[in-house]
Amino acid sequence: MGDYNKLTSSQIRYMIWLYRLSQNGVGVKNIELALALNFNKSSVHNMLKTLKESKIVTQEHFGLIHLTNEGRKKAMKYEKCFRLLEKKISDLCGVNAITENAICGILAELPLEKIEILYAHNNN
Repeated sequence: MGDYNKLTSSQIRYMIWLYRLSQNGVGVKNIELALALNFNKSSVHNMLKTLKESKIVTQEHFGLIHLTNEGRKKAMKYEKCFRLLEKKISDLCGVNAITENAICGILAELPLEKIEILYAHNNN
C-alpha cells in the first residue's frame, strides 16, 4: 500500500490554477485566482492561508501569490495528470462528462505512487 495524498481536491484545484495563471513568471493576484475558480475573495484568502502554511505558496501582505519551488513542482505534476485524466475521460464519455472538481477529487484520492505513474505516462 502506497503513501496517500495529503492534499485535498480543493488544494489540488487551487495549485493547478495558480500554475496555469503564473506561466508568464509573474505572480497571481487574489482576484485573478478568484475569477478563474469562480470563488469569492474570502474563500480564496482562506485557502491561500492553508497553502502558505503547507509551504506551497508565498505571498507578501496583500501582494502577488507565487508558487514555491516545491509548490511549482507539485502543481506541474498535478496539472499534467489532470490533463491526462481529462483527455482519457473525455475520449470515453464525451467532453462534458466530468467536471474539474471530479478530476481533482480523483487525483486527491490516488496514492502518490499512482500520481507518479500518471505523470511518467504523460511524459512519454
